Amino acid sequence: MSSSLGEKPDSGAVGQTSPDDPVAAPVAKESPPIVWLARLGAVFVAIQAYVYIRWIFSDSFTPIPTGPDDVPTHTLVIIRASEVICVVGVIASIIWLVRRTRRDGQFPTIGVFMMGWLLTCWQDVGVNAVVPVFSYNSAFLNMGTWGEFVPGWVSKGPETPAPILYELADYMLFLPLAVVGIDKAVKAARARWPRLNKAGIIAALLLIFLVLDTMSEQILQRQVLWSYLRVNETWSIFTGTLNQFPLYEGIVFGSVVMVASMCFYLFRRDGDRLITDAGIERLKITRGVAVVRILAFSAVMNVILAVFLGYNLVNMHADVAPTDVPSYLHQNMCGLAENPPCPHLK
Repeated sequence: MSSSLGEKPDSGAVGQTSPDDPVAAPVAKESPPIVWLARLGAVFVAIQAYVYIRWIFSDSFTPIPTGPDDVPTHTLVIIRASEVICVVGVIASIIWLVRRTRRDGQFPTIGVFMMGWLLTCWQDVGVNAVVPVFSYNSAFLNMGTWGEFVPGWVSKGPETPAPILYELADYMLFLPLAVVGIDKAVKAARARWPRLNKAGIIAALLLIFLVLDTMSEQILQRQVLWSYLRVNETWSIFTGTLNQFPLYEGIVFGSVVMVASMCFYLFRRDGDRLITDAGIERLKITRGVAVVRILAFSAVMNVILAVFLGYNLVNMHADVAPTDVPSYLHQNMCGLAENPPCPHLK
């Protein structure tokens, strides 16, 4: 009997048989990489479900008010307009995904990217896990935050609210759309400069997105949509004001995390497969393949987003805060404005 490699099997090897063996021993079959990643993705989904369920059925599931300070009129207009855009955009993207799936007979890869990114949204609050350093404007539609229910969260009193509609669209729509645009730009660049390799593309994107993230954050901060309320003075700009911005955020999230996620889509293989789809041809199922792909991609992105664990080590040294923080930004969070100091910090 020959092995699948055309070699005579070793009778002493595990899972192999010789011609004299009366009963053939079963050969162990390893799951393909995509299945292992999907299993990890399912674990992350279970954690999210646990966090969201506890939040929804808690007393914390209630809107956080703006407080005594009036939100500027132009800021309210921008917030409401952005929420309308978010709702319309998400609905339109869902309709497009359904139509594309029916037309092609399979869920599109960009849809896998969109859903996978959405399943990392729960980690957005992680930046404040130890020290309150970031805050959204509480004028956004919100129901508080699920942060306090994330395992390992440091209890420190009131937290910044999560803008439900904005975060839904940000992770499911805006970030994936940016990736599609970059994909087209990279293809055009490679057509113009055929010798442009992957290393050159990645290096260029890291620099471009550091600049883009810093600029976009500044534009939106100056509209008082959110603020970095605590920063490390050495690695930040405009310190001591509501517009202060930690450059390490631009490096870690805006540059490294974003570009890392983009590479999965930019460097697709075998036509339109993500790297996380490795071994997809070995799947025995015909239905539910899209779910497996989404879980596999989300697993890797959740691991990448765990960068917030290290981010919080830097936040422990964030020692500069604005002296005048309006109530719709500080939301009674400890150590800000006239609020009591954080009990767990010296």
